[in-house]
Amino acid sequence: MSAQGAEPEMDDCLEMLKDEEEALWENVECNRHMLSRYINPAKLTPYLRQCKVIDEQDEDEVLNSHMLLSKINRAGRLLDILHTKGQRGYVVFLESLEFYYPELYKLVTGKEPTRRFSTIVVEEGHEGLTHFLMNEIIKLQQQVKTKDVQRCELLAKSRQLEDDRKQLKLNNIELLTFQERYNKMKEERNNYNDELIKVKDENYNLAMRYAQLSEEKNMAVMRSRDLQLEIDQLKHRLNKMEEECKLERNQSLKLKNDIENGPKKEQVLELEREE
Repeated sequence: MSAQGAEPEMDDCLEMLKDEEEALWENVECNRHMLSRYINPAKLTPYLRQCKVIDEQDEDEVLNSHMLLSKINRAGRLLDILHTKGQRGYVVFLESLEFYYPELYKLVTGKEPTRRFSTIVVEEGHEGLTHFLMNEIIKLQQQVKTKDVQRCELLAKSRQLEDDRKQLKLNNIELLTFQERYNKMKEERNNYNDELIKVKDENYNLAMRYAQLSEEKNMAVMRSRDLQLEIDQLKHRLNKMEEECKLERNQSLKLKNDIENGPKKEQVLELEREE
């Protein structure tokens, strides 16, 4: 009877522990979106492996799986794996948050971080903690060195960009000068075009005037020819009339002479009486 009574008590105890674990993880799940958004799994996995809550296979899946394309997906998968580790996974996860993301630790627990690292001390002693912290210091030094290199590169790039900016400013000034020169030349060209149009109009008017004068000249030439013909005709008639007048004059003179040289009136009367 005592053995049979112990089994329900054991089951109740396990159920109670399971409920406690779920209650603990509920705090994490309530903030899952924020945790997945800001956590970098690559920062947490070394400490989680050091505390032996995940193994190499778990770490490789979280960091290198082709199914997890974004940091948010990888962080979510890490939370799922830690959830399967029960209360220990929860405790170590909080310790990693406390060390790397104190603000997120405060968000999940509502407490200020203390950085006690109790789990790693239990697992590997103070030497293990020292080793872990030394590794973290080395990582931080490498990160600082990397940041310094990046800072130098950024400074060099900044100087290059500043030089480029100055060059662009000079190019812009030169471009504005060319633009002003172009606008001036364009204005001059437009003025020349206006003058050219004016000259073309004048040439057209001159051509029309020349054509009109040419037509008037041709008409004048034709009129001159007609007048010359009339003059020639009049000269011919004048010459003919002069000849006729001359002939009439000669005949008149001859008649006059004949009259003057003919018998006198007394002689005529005498001859008539003799008869």
